Formats: sequence, structure tokens, C-alpha cells
Amino acid sequence: MFLDDLKFAAIEKCGLKSDRLILVGVSGGADSLALMFGLEILGFQLKIAHLDHSLREASNEDADYIENLAASRGLAFVRKRVDVGKAAEVQGQSIEEAARHIRYKFLFEEARTIGAQAVAVGHHADDQVETVLMHFLRGSALPGLTGMAYKNIIPLWDPSIPLVRPLLGIWRAEIEAFLIELGVEARVDHTNQDVTYFRNRLRHELIPELEAYNPQIRALIWRMSDVLREEDRLLDEQTQTAWKVCLVMQNHNRIILNIARLIMQPPALQRRLLRFAVSLLRPDLRDVGYDAIERGLAFANDPSQNGEIDYVARLNLAKIDDTLIVKTWGSDLPDWDLPLLRSVDLELTVNLQTTAALRHGWSLQARLISEVKPGDLDKANSLDPNEAWLDFDLVEMPLMVRGRQPGDRWQPLGMPDHTQKLKDFFINEKIPEHVRDLWPLVYSGDEIAWVAGLRPSEAFKITSSTQKILYLKLIRKIAQ
Repeated sequence: MFLDDLKFAAIEKCGLKSDRLILVGVSGGADSLALMFGLEILGFQLKIAHLDHSLREASNEDADYIENLAASRGLAFVRKRVDVGKAAEVQGQSIEEAARHIRYKFLFEEARTIGAQAVAVGHHADDQVETVLMHFLRGSALPGLTGMAYKNIIPLWDPSIPLVRPLLGIWRAEIEAFLIELGVEARVDHTNQDVTYFRNRLRHELIPELEAYNPQIRALIWRMSDVLREEDRLLDEQTQTAWKVCLVMQNHNRIILNIARLIMQPPALQRRLLRFAVSLLRPDLRDVGYDAIERGLAFANDPSQNGEIDYVARLNLAKIDDTLIVKTWGSDLPDWDLPLLRSVDLELTVNLQTTAALRHGWSLQARLISEVKPGDLDKANSLDPNEAWLDFDLVEMPLMVRGRQPGDRWQPLGMPDHTQKLKDFFINEKIPEHVRDLWPLVYSGDEIAWVAGLRPSEAFKITSSTQKILYLKLIRKIAQ
């Protein structure tokens, strides 16, 4: 029965092929030993991997025992010893979390080295029940209540090699019976009895208590997780469709979503979309709490809230215009490839021969139009925003290009009777606050002659008496 169930799960649930190598993580416990022997008996090609966590005096003996068992079956074997306790202290992690991280890093590095089709581990049905209960007690959303999957890709470890769990539908009692039948003795890890660990308290205290209320509680929780996994898969498909609608841009440290499209989604999808965004930037974060998701959505849905807030797991949320940005600490807010100064203090002289270099391949150029033609006055009012014509005789040469100064005021074209605070102009033009200090301004003496790419000044506009025109232009050279 055990072998039949294992074969079905390995082929149908995990998609394993008998002619391709599988790396099997073996700790020495009953579950991983049963997985090793079971897959070997069924004819799968295996390499056995063991990580010695250095947490127990007998850990080296465990590694020797597994190596000897693998050799007795003619199986390739690799082992590694790591001081997990020290690593946990250095990284500021719990022992369990550090052990998990180090173990999977080791397994997937080895899997890549040997070209394995998958990494197989011994999680079984009882583990699934414990995992679901752990997530439930932590207030997990639906994905947490689905527990572990038979097969999944975890980008944190590898973008293409899956982690598989062929024993996920087999109970501990069946595993132990299989080993007894084989005459194989499992190594005993006495830390599994230590109820200071959360999972051990569930296993030895909470689950037996729940069985007093319903003797079938394990099976019921397992079936619930199996049903919820199918429903979660359906919702995940809808989430991915909505993601394509809402996504503006993403890279390794920043994700930008369209707020209007985000808040048009049903609340359930809004939560999943925000959780998915966090998971892309923090793939090692095992769950995002309810409070964090609700706080993030409240920020996104409140039109009175703007700016940037500290969010979760060293991430920030920011709102700029119609976008919601999830970003890592220390990463810049997006500037959308705008023609910005290279630094706040940058000053560049612009005369008839030089060019002011800006960010993202942009430059600001100037040239003289010495002959004013009929119709040029009308043409000046229909120029591209990246172009400006100024009356050459009114400007003070050389022009200067720099960022805004405290208290800057100017006279935008079309405003002949009064000046305006530059800050108010930027607000009206919907220029994000975090890029305003870097916006290139062309100064004639102390006066702003052109807010580059937006509008020239009324004070320097060409008229019917203009003799020469100073032609300014923003040009972008796209890297090939």
C-alpha cells in the first residue's frame, strides 16, 4: 500500500520521471528514510544529500549512518556540516528558520550541480496537518491554510528546479510500518520531543487535545487543506490576470501598481495582489499578516494619503499620482526616465556650443536662430513641450541649468500680469514631489527662463519685435 501510494504521488502529483536524477534530502528520520528506500525500490534514479546541522552531539553519527545506508543501496551520497546555531545567531534568526534556509540552500545548490529534475523531501500527511494548524494560529490567509504543495517552484531557491513532497498524502504510521517491514531503523532526533519549539507543542500537546474532541481531526484538516488548495489555485489564476491589468513596472527592488485599477478589483483580489507584490520583493518571507495587508490597502484606497510609509519586512509603500509603489528600504522612488539633473547641486553652463547632460540619456541643447521668419510668432505657441523659443536679446548669457532654489517664483508663459510660486506650478503640472529638486530649470541671471519640458517664461517670449531667437530643446539619445 505504501509503495503504491508513493508511486502515484511521485508520478501523478509530483511529475517525477524515472529516467532522470532526483536529489533526495535525507535527515535520518523515518520519513526521509522511507522516501529514500521507497523511491529506490520503485526504480527512480537518486542521489542522497544530508546536511549536518551540528546541533546535537550525535549529528556526525547520523551523517555516517545515512552515508552507509546509501552505499549499501549503491546510491550516490553528498554531505555537508554547518554550525546552524552560530549562523542563526549571526543572522538574528531562530534555529528553525536558519536551519531551513541553510538546508534548502545546500540542497538546491547540489541539485543544480548534478542537473537534478527535482529536490525531494520527506514531508508527510502529519506534517501537513501541523503546518496548517501553525498557519491558522498565526492568522494566515487562504494560501497558508492550503499547507504545503506536492510540487512547487520556490524562486528563492531556484527558478526552475521544483521542490517535491511525494509523501504528503501518507501518514506517519504508514511510514513507520514500511520501515519496520524493511528492517530499517531510523535515527532518533530527541529535539523533536522538545515542546519549547512551536511545532513540537502542536504535535505533542494541541493535536492530541483536538483528537479528544474529534478522533478524525487530522484527516479532516488534511482534507480541508486539499480542498482549499484547489480553490486557492483558482483564485491565483484570477490574481495573475488582475496582476497584468494593475502592473505598471517591476524590478528587483520596486513594484509599481496602478491604483485606480487596483481598487477596482474585489477586496479579496486586492489583498492577494498586495501579498503577491510583497512576495516578489521578499521571497523568503513566509507569510504576510492580516494587519499588514489591511493597512496597505487602507493606504492605497484613501485619496487623502500620499507620500511614503514604512510597511513590512523592510519594505515601504508610496503613492505618487495614480500609482502605488512597493519598494525595498533605501531604493529610490521611480523617476520614470524623466530628464532630471544628475545631482541636486549640478550646475551646467549652456551657451551656443555646449550641451547640458541630464539623466537617462537626456540632454539640453541651445542654438541661435538668427533669422526670424514670418509666421514664427504663431509657431512659437505650438512647439513641442520639449522645445522653447526665447527672445535672445532679453536673456542674459550664458544661461545656467540648475535645480530649484528656496522660494523660487516665476512667470509662466500665458501669465502676463503676475508671478507664481514654482512649487505651485509643479503641483499643478502633477510633478512628483521627490523629483522636483532635480527638475532642470534654465535660468537667465536670477530669473527662470524655461522649466525644461514644461513651459517657457512669459518674460522672455518672442514678439513681433524679436530679432533673434534662442532655441532650447530637450533631446534624448536612447542607448542601442
